[in-house]
Amino acid sequence: MGWTTFPDTRRAVGVLLLVGAALALAGCKGKPTGSVSGKVTYKGQPLTTGEVQFYAPEKGAGAGGKLDGSGNYTLQGAIDVGTYKVYVQPPVPEQLPPGTPPPKAAPFNIPPKYQTPQSTPLTKEVKAGNNDIPIDITD
Repeated sequence: MGWTTFPDTRRAVGVLLLVGAALALAGCKGKPTGSVSGKVTYKGQPLTTGEVQFYAPEKGAGAGGKLDGSGNYTLQGAIDVGTYKVYVQPPVPEQLPPGTPPPKAAPFNIPPKYQTPQSTPLTKEVKAGNNDIPIDITD
């Protein structure tokens, strides 16, 4: 009954588990990744609301990060190295209790072409390790 009556099977399963673990450790190198942070400016001034998005259409993957009051951002998590389309999105309005008037929205005067991955002319290269990537929107 159980494992004790099949010592050869138990030994074979143990060997298979060891071989599988060794193969898994050998293959854990994976793709190189980078972490990304920086500052977004529009016409020389920090963009202080919204989010910056990095998107690789051929991979169907990307990451985003909220802008702070100084225009700084940090993407959430590491992303694969490579070239990314970069665009900015206006802030998402917060959910308010019923009957509460919405606060006055901060201006978001970024030209529409910078607000979608399909139309943005901005691309940035992400390298392995830490990346400081400033994003300057000039028009």
